[in-house]
Amino acid sequence: MKHDIITLTPFCELSQKSATQINTVAGHQFDNNAIQLNFGKLILEPGTIGELVEVSLTHIGIDITGYLRVADIERLLGLELKHLEQEYISYLIAQNLSVEGIRYLRFIEKAEVTHLSPLMASIFSCNRLETNMYVAMESMDIDPDYLQMKPQSLSPTLKLSVSWTPFETYLSADELTSLSSDDMVMVYSK
Repeated sequence: MKHDIITLTPFCELSQKSATQINTVAGHQFDNNAIQLNFGKLILEPGTIGELVEVSLTHIGIDITGYLRVADIERLLGLELKHLEQEYISYLIAQNLSVEGIRYLRFIEKAEVTHLSPLMASIFSCNRLETNMYVAMESMDIDPDYLQMKPQSLSPTLKLSVSWTPFETYLSADELTSLSSDDMVMVYSK
């Protein structure tokens, strides 16, 4: 008999701390009546997102490092960032988003994005704006009292029907339990 040795290499490895953080927020939304963070899917390859701006979000019950896409910040501010100095970008973000607890940390080039650890996609919303935010799991500090289960979004008219009959038997339950390893049972299709 021929045996081949194979090596399985994981696509991505998560630390125990990251896995615990992901399980804590999966299927939940953070809501402290001022801001909401609706957690979505885990992004294992952040390089597909594009250029990012690293920000910190500090508010009642939450302290995280997050990433906003440059395109989203340009949409929120109404101007292109590629021609602006980083200090001025920091000033604009402080002027427009500091009320919500968002602070500019740094600009991340597309080549640098590929080296980020997996991120959790989320939708950040407050009374005046809504945008995508990608949350770093390692730096996440969320008070569980502010986490709520997300309402299910299944259609109320969705019908589910399951029918499964692996086989029919003409033996009673007592006959089945009294079978030994020496007994032979014939199985055939209907």
